[in-house]
Amino acid sequence: MREIAIVVENKNNRAQVEIRKSAACDGCKGCSVGREGKALRVWAQNPIGARVGQTVEIELSAATFLSATLIAYGVPLLAFLLGIGFGSKVANLFNLSSAELVSFFIGLAFMSISFFIIHFFTSREEVSKKYSSRIVRII
Repeated sequence: MREIAIVVENKNNRAQVEIRKSAACDGCKGCSVGREGKALRVWAQNPIGARVGQTVEIELSAATFLSATLIAYGVPLLAFLLGIGFGSKVANLFNLSSAELVSFFIGLAFMSISFFIIHFFTSREEVSKKYSSRIVRII
């Protein structure tokens, strides 16, 4: 996945870039770029030394994008479903009358825990580098 962006800040080997609405955004309302046409700012690896004000092309590989999507959405969903199953077993074990409610709240607890675990593991620098965009050329 490639996008055109403008470098707005440099820090070490990274650059903050501003992504403008592109043709791929037309009809999509998934973020503020598609909904309101606002620019989106992200940090990208800057191996080519792009400077502030330059227009660049950034890239995030499809495999990395799909992997990040699976981690962000699939893992919490799986944790929620496992929590519901576990909650159902617990409710049946203790003969609770509101088994569905107990299952739901245990599912939410499992999902919340999964978000904290994901946040903890993705805040490490090597993981952050793997899932960040990269400037591939100056336009």
